[in-house]
Amino acid sequence: MEKYGLMVIGGGTAGLAAALLASKKTKTVLIDPKTLGGTCLNSGCIPTKAMLYASHLYKLSKEMKHYGVSTTSKLNFSKLMDRVNGIVQTGVDHIYKGIKKNKNLTVIRAKASFINSNTVKAGSKKIRAQKIIIATGARNFVPPIKGIKTVGYLDNETILGLKKLPKSVVTIGGGYIAMEFATFFHQLGCKVTVLELFPNILGTLDDDVSNGLKEHYVSQGMKIINNANIIQVKKVKGKKVITYNDVRDKNSKKMELNVDEIVLATGRLPNTDGLSLDKAGINLGKKNIAVNRYLQTTNPDVYALGDVNGRAMFAHACKRERNYVIKTIFDGKKPSIDFNLMPWAVFTSPPVAGIGLNETQATKKEISFGVLKANFKKVGRAKIIEEQFGLVKILYNKKDRRIIGATIMGPNADDIIHEFVALMNAKATITTLKRMIHIHPTLSEVMENLKEK
Repeated sequence: MEKYGLMVIGGGTAGLAAALLASKKTKTVLIDPKTLGGTCLNSGCIPTKAMLYASHLYKLSKEMKHYGVSTTSKLNFSKLMDRVNGIVQTGVDHIYKGIKKNKNLTVIRAKASFINSNTVKAGSKKIRAQKIIIATGARNFVPPIKGIKTVGYLDNETILGLKKLPKSVVTIGGGYIAMEFATFFHQLGCKVTVLELFPNILGTLDDDVSNGLKEHYVSQGMKIINNANIIQVKKVKGKKVITYNDVRDKNSKKMELNVDEIVLATGRLPNTDGLSLDKAGINLGKKNIAVNRYLQTTNPDVYALGDVNGRAMFAHACKRERNYVIKTIFDGKKPSIDFNLMPWAVFTSPPVAGIGLNETQATKKEISFGVLKANFKKVGRAKIIEEQFGLVKILYNKKDRRIIGATIMGPNADDIIHEFVALMNAKATITTLKRMIHIHPTLSEVMENLKEK
């Protein structure tokens, strides 16, 4: 029996850093059968945003004549993907170089399964720890579509092995992962169709945003089909054929799509299979590991971080979670995260970002709220860069006039949103926002145009 002060199960963004921090204070073991770095580094945030930046540059290069610049644009897709994978490999190499020098951290490359409340089996070893952190992340959900496994598909992992750019692509799913991949292929000139089961793409977002982005993409030639019930997938003469109809009417007319590739992105499932959580007294919620405000499971000596707890499935969320849990375990402090103040971004074109409540959520909570809106059409900087599509939508509580939510769809939204991250963390009112002076000409100057709606 090997004994440690802390055990971390899962070596992704949350788990790896938690193990490294803990190893400065106690003998630590990190257990993960896969390549360290998790989804974010290996098949998520880092490679997908590298892909999207490259596709953005390619699209921009095709439009340079508009700016009075002559260029010759030729896509080398293989080189594009080599660069993306090279960025990933550099990150992985950095991780392994760092842990090699750490004498207080043991890494075990095996799957872990609980034996009791503080002991797991990993490979042939039994390992016990005083405290345990579960950070096993999540995986792509594969819906029970007839023929999908036989025909084959791309997901966030297998897409990195793509060698040739397909001429036509369908994304099954219209959430943020699906729409980012749809953006990538669309910007590279592929014929892209989005099949979404629900009435809207990016359905959890504000209706102004999801409807506006859909109209924008459709105007640029992307095909987006909502309420799509996929009946089956088959292969015919080298093409992948998707049969679908309207989910609202099972007897509706069947339609077919013929494409070169299918991208499957219909949600994520927590990686809890095989952990034998019940043997450790750890309960699941609807899907994810249930945690309290301190990210503690129903076993008080075990914590769950990142995607596996489902509280906020973002890399920046789990980074903050790991810091708080390490403080709880080793410093006797009990900080907790206000997930209502967790910002997010979708890297579409333009990007969408937000924090706090949107209009639908505020209505459900029966909050008496006001709305401020502005668009980018009259913003000088937006005109200069030829990106005038988009809007800013701010919600405030009418009782105390505090800002309760912000959504931005437009150029650099993923950076501009931090203005509201600061304001909302400071519990600022819209009076504070109106007092702020924004530099001309910048994209943030859009805030000067906010008007009551």
